Amino acid sequence: MTEFKTTPDRTTYWLYVMSAGLVAYCFYVTAETKVYVLPIFILIAALAVLLPPSRKRLKIGLGLKQSIALAVALLFGMALSAGAQKANREEAAQLKMQQDSAARIAKQKSDRAAEYVANKTKIIAEVEQQLANNQPREALATISKFMTVTKDPDLGRLQHRASVQVMRLDLEQHEAGLPPERLKAIYSTLMHEEPGSKERYQAKLKAVEDKLEVQRKTQEANAQRAAMEAKLKGQFSGFDGSHRKVEAAIKNRLKDPSSYEHVETRYVVNTNSITVYTTYRARNSFNALIPGYATATVDADGNVLSLN
Repeated sequence: MTEFKTTPDRTTYWLYVMSAGLVAYCFYVTAETKVYVLPIFILIAALAVLLPPSRKRLKIGLGLKQSIALAVALLFGMALSAGAQKANREEAAQLKMQQDSAARIAKQKSDRAAEYVANKTKIIAEVEQQLANNQPREALATISKFMTVTKDPDLGRLQHRASVQVMRLDLEQHEAGLPPERLKAIYSTLMHEEPGSKERYQAKLKAVEDKLEVQRKTQEANAQRAAMEAKLKGQFSGFDGSHRKVEAAIKNRLKDPSSYEHVETRYVVNTNSITVYTTYRARNSFNALIPGYATATVDADGNVLSLN
């Protein structure tokens, strides 16, 4: 029996080779530029034109000359290169902007530091004058202009004096309206700055800390209630609003559980539990349908802790 061997079509072979090359180049471009959409879009279009199966589906003749196929592959490769170069240019431009911004900030700091060194005596005198004129906020504004570029202890001491003076002004003008956190910081500082008034500020500080503790406990309780509210959704019937497990517990105590009729359910959210108030009707030992009332304590998971 004679064995026949088939020779693959050269055009088809080169089309597969060029397709594989484009795939590899596309992966290289995306890895280098971190740009994915454009290269992948171009690659899909290129493979649709180059791969023999897609060419057949698109009814593009397989008798394409190698020179034309190579030109098509080069065209798509140039498109990928253009996309990669554009991405690289954009990345370089962004990097340059960041570098320019950093250089500009560094120069500003350097200029500010040089300005302080050259004019320290004048700046210190200006701040001293502002403090003497009871203008501590203006003094702080002058100090903050240079405090980010120098660690001069003289300026640091003036900053502390200005901050303390601002605290005293706040107490004089706005003590009743200041938030507790601000009052706590002021009283704590003035206790050390004014030893003669330490007991007075200590008493004020304790009152503020007590108020903050009440606020903290209230916020904590509200958070726990909110968490409880979130867990309650599945505990109540969407049909009549009854609490499923409370209703089951009530029925277990009835003479005739089948006669149970739900009337109304209300509840109050506590810190770690809820109190459920249920009104119902049921038959008693004399077969009379009478109203009933139940109060239950239920935990966060819906379990009945007590039933009265």
